[in-house]
Amino acid sequence: MRALPLFALALFACKDGPTDDTSVPTDDSAVSVDEDGDGVPADQDCDDTNPAIYPAADEVCDGLDNNCDGFVDEDALDASTFYPDGDGDGYGVDAGARAACEAPTGYVEVGGDCNDTDTAYHPGATEDDCADANDYNCDGSVGFEDNDGDGYAACEECDDGDRAVNPSATEVCDDVDNNCDGEIDAGAVDADTWYQDVDGDGFGDGDFTTESCERPTGYADNPDDCDDGAPGIHPDADELCNSLDDDCDGDTDEDDAVDAPTWYIDYDGDSYGSDAFTTEACSQPAGYVGNSDDCDDTEALAWTGAAEACDEVDNDCDSTVDEGVTTTWYADGDGDSYGSSSLTAEACSQPTGYVADASDCDDGDADIHPGATEVCDGEDNDCDGDFDDDDAGLDTSTASTWYADFDGDNYGDAAATTLACDQPSSYVTDDTDCDDADGNTYPGAPELCDGLDNDCDNTPDSGLLGSDALCAAESCLEILNDGSSTGDGAYYLDPTNIGTAELFDCDMTTDGGGWTHVVDWSKANGDDWSAFYAHYTLVFDDMGYTSENSSYIQWCDYQSDADAMSYTRPVDVPNGGEMIYEIYYTGSSMEESATYFWVDTPSGDYNLYCSESITLSSYNSAEQATRPYSCSASYHNSWTWSGTHQGDAGDEVTAFSLTSMMHDGGCGDNSYLYRTHLWVR
Repeated sequence: MRALPLFALALFACKDGPTDDTSVPTDDSAVSVDEDGDGVPADQDCDDTNPAIYPAADEVCDGLDNNCDGFVDEDALDASTFYPDGDGDGYGVDAGARAACEAPTGYVEVGGDCNDTDTAYHPGATEDDCADANDYNCDGSVGFEDNDGDGYAACEECDDGDRAVNPSATEVCDDVDNNCDGEIDAGAVDADTWYQDVDGDGFGDGDFTTESCERPTGYADNPDDCDDGAPGIHPDADELCNSLDDDCDGDTDEDDAVDAPTWYIDYDGDSYGSDAFTTEACSQPAGYVGNSDDCDDTEALAWTGAAEACDEVDNDCDSTVDEGVTTTWYADGDGDSYGSSSLTAEACSQPTGYVADASDCDDGDADIHPGATEVCDGEDNDCDGDFDDDDAGLDTSTASTWYADFDGDNYGDAAATTLACDQPSSYVTDDTDCDDADGNTYPGAPELCDGLDNDCDNTPDSGLLGSDALCAAESCLEILNDGSSTGDGAYYLDPTNIGTAELFDCDMTTDGGGWTHVVDWSKANGDDWSAFYAHYTLVFDDMGYTSENSSYIQWCDYQSDADAMSYTRPVDVPNGGEMIYEIYYTGSSMEESATYFWVDTPSGDYNLYCSESITLSSYNSAEQATRPYSCSASYHNSWTWSGTHQGDAGDEVTAFSLTSMMHDGGCGDNSYLYRTHLWVR
């Protein structure tokens, strides 16, 4: 009713002034506001920020007052039905059901409870006692009743409303669990037999079956497949020439195979057939071939493409006989089966004195022709354009042996050879060079003192051994035997071959010569204790006193207890054990003392001089250990030795040694050493 006054007011306003007044009202109270665009002004909308909320909106379960009536979720369109559950068994009674967005206290979502005061009663409750008259599962029947009259109580079967359904019923294909075993149509007596169809060609394998009311996936309704692993093999397939029974008829590659080739009769057995008689088959029949190229199937020498021959037959089936079949023959003047193209003849058969080969390069020499053995004779024996050394096929047994002469001294290396008809560059006929990398080394070359065998006589520095450190010998005897001796004197020796040569005195005259001076100490020559220590190697020394004068060095036992000293001189010079030795020594008042001079060999000690008069217990173990051996009684009490003597140790001398043992305090015993010399050979 408010619309009428507003309309009248509008009419009055139109009469008061011009109709084109564009002035803007200063009071906005008459402007309608609708923030959420739901068609309801803000002054009538209870929530103008939510377009789903306005008067007359549908109330829904969302926790909001959708229709602005002051209530939330009342009579919501999507409200659920809840049932009162008095016994708390999760099932409610249908009476008293109410709609609500959330379950009210004491209400549940499932109804159908037929006794809401006893938790044993509710839909789905177990009824397994056929003698119990109560309807626990609220289905309107009790377990012991047989409503369908099939002889089974409701609690003993799965459908008490159908007498055809019970545990004794026969399962048939009807989408019903007839025998109440929990499975529908399982083992149905009228089920069809299905055959496994692995290859999916619509034909099954009779060895693998299943019974089912409906065809299972991967099965066919027939057992007619003879190879269920090949989809192209089945009774409806085309037979092919593939060694398989494609159409399952029990035969393989029959003549009616769709791809069977055509075969042509071959009467004359020349492998070429005639199209006068044909047959189709997968395999070649006897007497047939795969072509029809024979123009005369009674002549085994005639077929299309055959070589024409001089036989009055059209061999190549071109309708012309013996065309172009004559052979060119070449005269063989030397009878080596190779002819010359300078003289020819045309004929079907080989004329006498002619051959088919025209490759002879010299038809006047039977030893010259292709395939002949190339030899060193200045001729091209095998007609290949090369002769002698230029021919890779040269018989090297006819060649000479040449020796490499890379150093250009006209003497060759026997280990570096080549075979050739003519002398190759840098090769000679001589093979006696012992070093083909050195032009100064060859047989007859001047021997040099350089450690090399310059003249190839198998002896380096022959005639020059010992003359220089560069051609040092091992011993004076080696120099003598080499013929390098120039008489007694000093020669360079390197006994251990370590590359360090020293001068040694060599006696080249005494008893045939070849003696090497290996021990050389003499007080008369100025050698003192320092020279002694330098010449000899210390083994042991606790001697109490030493002195010297111009003629000798002296030692003695100064303390009251026993003393001993032992020194050795290694002999590196190779030798056979022969010795010349000169030892000048004197012992004074040598009670309880001993002195030994000896040489070492691989076979044992060899005594030169010794004398002993000792009580071993007077010496400690270290001093006793210096005693080399027991001196023979025949040597006792002889304490002066001098002169030059010659002996043979029987084995290589490897060292010269001396030991002195004394037991007489206050130097009551004294030893005097004047010189020691040893030559070995």
